[in-house]
Amino acid sequence: MEKPLFPPPTNVCPACGAQFTCGMNAGETTCWCTAFPPLLAVPADEQTGSCYCPDCLRKRIEAAPPR
Repeated sequence: MEKPLFPPPTNVCPACGAQFTCGMNAGETTCWCTAFPPLLAVPADEQTGSCYCPDCLRKRIEAAPPR
């Protein structure tokens, strides 16, 4: 069976409610979020999948104070 180009959504963003795919939850060896700098802690909300969607993560990183 051929692997789908885009895996189905596995998470819901706790900030905006968007559905998105976490590579780790989809069984991949990495996730798209590894391309971003590790500046934020993962939200601790088990009901939403505990990750931000790509847009919200990008916005939060851009708004974070410089380290």
